[in-house]
Amino acid sequence: MVVVATEYVGPSVMESSGESAALSMSTNERRPVRFHARVEKHVLSLRRALRTLGELVWSDFQWLDENEWERQMELILDPVITVHPDRVFFEAFNQDQSAYGLVIADREIFDADGEVCCGTTNIDFTRGLWSSLGEMRSSRETWFRVGPSGFGVSTGSEGEHFEQKVELPTEWVRGFLQLQAAMSLPGTRVIANAVDVASIIRFVEKNKAYESPRSLRFEFVPGKEVDVVLEPWEERMTLRGAKHRYREAKTTRIWGRRRLSLIEPLLSFATGVEIYLKGRALPSFWAVQLPGVVFVLGMSGWTGNNWTQAASFDLMAHDKVEEEVVDRCVEALKGRFVASVDELCGETGFSTQQVSRALSEGCRRGLLIYDVRDRKYRHRELFEEPIDVEEYFPPDPRKERSLELLDAGEVRIIGDEIRQTAGSTAGRDGGVQTFEDRVIHGESEGHEVEVVLRSDGRIIFGRCTCDFFDENLMNKGPCEHMLAARKYADELDETTETEGGAAVD
Repeated sequence: MVVVATEYVGPSVMESSGESAALSMSTNERRPVRFHARVEKHVLSLRRALRTLGELVWSDFQWLDENEWERQMELILDPVITVHPDRVFFEAFNQDQSAYGLVIADREIFDADGEVCCGTTNIDFTRGLWSSLGEMRSSRETWFRVGPSGFGVSTGSEGEHFEQKVELPTEWVRGFLQLQAAMSLPGTRVIANAVDVASIIRFVEKNKAYESPRSLRFEFVPGKEVDVVLEPWEERMTLRGAKHRYREAKTTRIWGRRRLSLIEPLLSFATGVEIYLKGRALPSFWAVQLPGVVFVLGMSGWTGNNWTQAASFDLMAHDKVEEEVVDRCVEALKGRFVASVDELCGETGFSTQQVSRALSEGCRRGLLIYDVRDRKYRHRELFEEPIDVEEYFPPDPRKERSLELLDAGEVRIIGDEIRQTAGSTAGRDGGVQTFEDRVIHGESEGHEVEVVLRSDGRIIFGRCTCDFFDENLMNKGPCEHMLAARKYADELDETTETEGGAAVD
């Protein structure tokens, strides 16, 4: 259990009159962040996105009894706000920990007043504040103030210090940290029209499914637009204009679609939706584009498999991390705020492999956040004090078992090749990039194993004939046989580098 304490000078307030309005968000006094600005444009986009974030914070998509609901209510962590030179963004988990919300507001919609102090902090975000957001109007001059004090808003409760303590289970914290690992997984990006996404949501809301499967089935056929099939009705909807680069037919299913109702109110005002699919029953991210603001909804593989329970994405990342590289990359991002892997390679002099692994580790420690839309990393310290990584990520049984298999000589590599795959380059407007993925074929404990690795050693795909894979596929991460095959391939690489030869059975 971890205790997160926040100290506020006073509550957040929304003060409005006939001619002006001021949204003043009180922040943790011990984490200095200041951003006072007039909202020059897109006031309604900001209002709608923040109200949707509030809906997400208090939403619950599982059937909980009264006692469990009360326990969940005690686990609410105040949303996190980060101020960067180019954007202001908010993050939050929902009640049942199966959905994640991210509001991204461009700094261009604000006219800053006074000194800006960039950083990350918690904000006092209550139901009362959420309700009062409806008073924001495009016809009024609107001020947006983030900071521990100096709001300039006269209320009866201003100036009253209060401290809030939330006891969070270590599993919950690990789930929040694992979210970044899920965001950085390679996957498929689909650009859809808002009206098509709204049609999918409304069909699900109006039709009750009495049998399984209850999934959204994305179908990719070469030369055709992307189709979404709503199961079990087999209702087919085409995402008009949605293109893809698959050269062979592919299908991806996701579950827990009821959570998409959170973004439905935004779709009437959206200019488009970017969908990021990470794989069958793996997380998906839905970025709703509003003028000047983006709302990103992250959903775990299915509702019952929330971020806390699905905390296995770090097993896909390589466990060989150099502390010096992690420290250098985090320090570089503190100064730059945002950077790509290539940019950090140029600044630090480390290789792509070293930097990629270090950034994944930085996310795991809560120091960085991965921008799923721009494919860059940002500096964002989730907690006030550094966390004990070993406490939140204890030894994993599958990883321990993989080491036992290696010690027992139960692993054999029978094939090791490079496979070229096409994908988009970094950024939303990027072109096509060719990735050279490493494909390892082997045997472990009598099971046939295939593991596909990116250049940084991350597992992006795998197959195994064991029971764990047969029951879960990659929904819960790699099995011990895949981990053992990757580890053994690493040892062979080290032997090759030392002896200058190749070693494949």
